[in-house]
Amino acid sequence: MKKIFLAAVFCFAALAANAQTLKFGNVDSNALIEAMPERAQALKELEELQSRYESELAKMNEEFQTKYSSFMQERETLEKSIADAREQELTQLQQRIQQFYETAGRDIQTQEQSKMAPIVEKVRKAIQAVGEKNGFTYIFNAGTALYSSESQCIDCLPLVKAELGIK
Repeated sequence: MKKIFLAAVFCFAALAANAQTLKFGNVDSNALIEAMPERAQALKELEELQSRYESELAKMNEEFQTKYSSFMQERETLEKSIADAREQELTQLQQRIQQFYETAGRDIQTQEQSKMAPIVEKVRKAIQAVGEKNGFTYIFNAGTALYSSESQCIDCLPLVKAELGIK
C-alpha cells in the first residue's frame, strides 16, 4: 500500500512539474492573413478577374435583351417555324448565359483558393517557427478556445508578424 501511495505521489509530482513547463499562446490567423501584402495583390487580381467576367456577362445579357426585344416586336408577323427557331435561339442563349455564370463562379472560387493557399501556408509556417523559437507547447487560433487566460496564454500575433516582417 505504501508503494502505491509513493508511486501516486511521484506521478502527481511529475505531472505538476510537466504542467509548469507548458507554454500556451494564441494568434488570430485571420488578422495575420489580412495584414499580408500578398493578400492585397491577390484580392486585386481576383477583383480584376471578376470584373472581366462581369463585363462579359453584361455583353451576353445585352445581346439576349436585344434579341428578345426584337423577337417580341416581330413575333406576331413571323411564320411559326421562324418564330419557333428564334425562340429556341433565345432559350439556348439564356442557357449559355447561365452556364457561363456558373463557370465564372467556379473559376473565381478556384483562383481564390489558388492565390490564398501560399499565403495561408506562409502564415502556418511562421506560426510554427514562432512556436519552436519561443518554446510554446501549443499555439491556438484565436476564436477557437472557449477560455483563454491572458496572464497564462501569450498573444503570439506580434511575434508571428515580426517573423513575417509585417508591422
